[in-house]
Amino acid sequence: MKKTLIIISFLILIPYISAQGQETDSLEILGEQSTTLDFKVGSISNIAVNFEKVLRIDGNTAVIRSFGPAYIRPWVTMDGTIFDEAQGPSIQISWSRLSGSVPYHLRDTHFEISGGIYFGMTFIDYTKPKFAFFHIYPKFSLGTRHQSPTSDVITRVYIGFLSVGFSVGSK
Repeated sequence: MKKTLIIISFLILIPYISAQGQETDSLEILGEQSTTLDFKVGSISNIAVNFEKVLRIDGNTAVIRSFGPAYIRPWVTMDGTIFDEAQGPSIQISWSRLSGSVPYHLRDTHFEISGGIYFGMTFIDYTKPKFAFFHIYPKFSLGTRHQSPTSDVITRVYIGFLSVGFSVGSK
């Protein structure tokens, strides 16, 4: 009788343990975090550190939030005037949608569309920097991201508002 109860207990626990293991794996992918170093040249040139987190996965698409410090050099201000010597520190935040033909966690290459803002300070004149104003600039890009499920390396190439850029990083 004891032997039968032990066998029945294990038969009941095996599906429960398997389901718990699968749930943990999916949660690890969902909350996955990575860090990238971003370089962009164009209408708003920047160097940024991005701290990314996977927010949602729906089959072949994923939504990622990116946040971090940046140092930008806008060539054109929000009112349309051209600055030769404007630059300054910023905080950037953006959301990206990654898509492809196979499920997110199984593919290496993703099409990425991203949008967000830079918020920071602008200084004028490199020789004697003086504070000019706070700025808010849009951030938008279309590109391709290589992020293998079996590797920790992330590379990204993209185009934005009259700009091109690339990122390198790891999970």
